[in-house]
Amino acid sequence: MFLEHTVYAVEAEGRRITAVDAREARSGIERRFTAPVFIDCSGTAIVGILAGARTMFGQESHTQHGEMLAPDHGNHSHHGNTIFFRTRLADHPVAFPEVPWALDVAKDYANLSGQLEKPGTDNGPGPAAGAHRTFAPDVRRRMQLPNTHFWEYGQDLDPYTEAEHIRDHLLCAVYGTFSNVKTTEPQEYANLELDHLAFVPAQGEFHRYLGDYVLTETDIREHRSFDDAVVWNDGPFCLHYPGDENYDFRLRDWKWDTRDEQPYRIPFRCLYSADIDNLMMAGKHISVTHVAGSSTKFMGNGAQHAVATAAAAALCLKHDTSPRGIQGARMAELQDLIASITGKNLRKDA
Repeated sequence: MFLEHTVYAVEAEGRRITAVDAREARSGIERRFTAPVFIDCSGTAIVGILAGARTMFGQESHTQHGEMLAPDHGNHSHHGNTIFFRTRLADHPVAFPEVPWALDVAKDYANLSGQLEKPGTDNGPGPAAGAHRTFAPDVRRRMQLPNTHFWEYGQDLDPYTEAEHIRDHLLCAVYGTFSNVKTTEPQEYANLELDHLAFVPAQGEFHRYLGDYVLTETDIREHRSFDDAVVWNDGPFCLHYPGDENYDFRLRDWKWDTRDEQPYRIPFRCLYSADIDNLMMAGKHISVTHVAGSSTKFMGNGAQHAVATAAAAALCLKHDTSPRGIQGARMAELQDLIASITGKNLRKDA
């Protein structure tokens, strides 16, 4: 196992990948990995992009797949990146420097509500100053308050080439807001200090692979059955809408559509590339639309993709075949293998 490596190059012959080159973050050491089958779990589809596989990016239009949550016109807007942070009240006054470069981004925003309370626990009350001290909750949808998750930016930028700019913009938003809270009510928040601020953003949405099938919102809502179902996924549609009229690091709206709260199937055809014969994928970049991906992207769901593709890789080696070669006669064997691991029946009549 080689942790903390980033793939930067791919070697391919025709429709097959023969090797990937990766660089270790801490040492800079570069290594080449060869294998008969590859599974891209990066979330960025980087292996496929470097190998020339077709991908999808942004939002499909409503007419393209008949999705009720899709926009009228397709575009390249996507989920942005977010930065998480915590504040705390010290037992003594804590100074904070002037940050005019951060205020250019934060402007007059002075609400730290919804910060992380502690690692793993979000949506704490947090300090809010001045005009931002009061706000009305909306209980109809989850996380309508100004929460940490709303601190998002980069929805219309290239997540591959502009990631550092996106991160720096978000850091300015946090530092500037923190400064505004401290200066707007200096007596109330004299002891306020930053306890934690992530310097690596939580990544948003990248390109998604094109597989032999593209899962849609309608497939999920209608619980479509598939002969090649290999995954049970669950969870709501979680869609972000940028465009706050005053602050570009805030969302205009957030949709948390719980559907009927029942699990749905993912077909194996969504888990391998339509173009690269020995490449599978697991995570938020599988073959789904933007709307469908807002549900399949959750980490617990991605773990199920990983189980399915790992089992498929084992069968590819056993039978000397490709992922597409498992379709048909060997699909039952794959479904039974996955069921033996997960305890979940994936057959069409289940």
